[in-house]
Amino acid sequence: MKFKGIFGVILLLFASNCAYAQTLDSSKAVKVHSPHLASVFSAVLPGAGQVYNQKYWKVPIIYGGLAFTGYQFVQNRQLLLDRNQQFRDLFAAGSQPTPQQMDERDQYRELRDGYGIAFVAIYALQIIDATVDAHFFKFDVNQKLSLQLLPNNGNLAQIQFQIQ
Repeated sequence: MKFKGIFGVILLLFASNCAYAQTLDSSKAVKVHSPHLASVFSAVLPGAGQVYNQKYWKVPIIYGGLAFTGYQFVQNRQLLLDRNQQFRDLFAAGSQPTPQQMDERDQYRELRDGYGIAFVAIYALQIIDATVDAHFFKFDVNQKLSLQLLPNNGNLAQIQFQIQ
């Protein structure tokens, strides 16, 4: 079963790479860097868009965040299920849980929900990050770029860009 999933991801990446190769004009040597392709890569496999954008250092951060929030989600879910089973056993025995036990169960539920939301947020943010990075892939961040505001008769109406 896992083999089919891996094969599907490889097939999808190959197909998107073929589509990307067809968008290149064979007469020009300029490589097109597609934000759409970076988004698709990140949506299919977290971190793949960052690899496409050559921002390799972000991949461990993404997987670390996803692993941490996923682990915490599963742990708090299991604690909540255990607490709910204890409550069922108490009710079956004709007893009631204490308010402290109820608060503890509610805390597990809130933590589970919070980590689930954090997991989805990290997944979405890494897609957004890949898209924005792809937009700025060829952006010049040379330190010799400067912006200078010059007054024009007492107004800041003239803006001058300088490249030194």
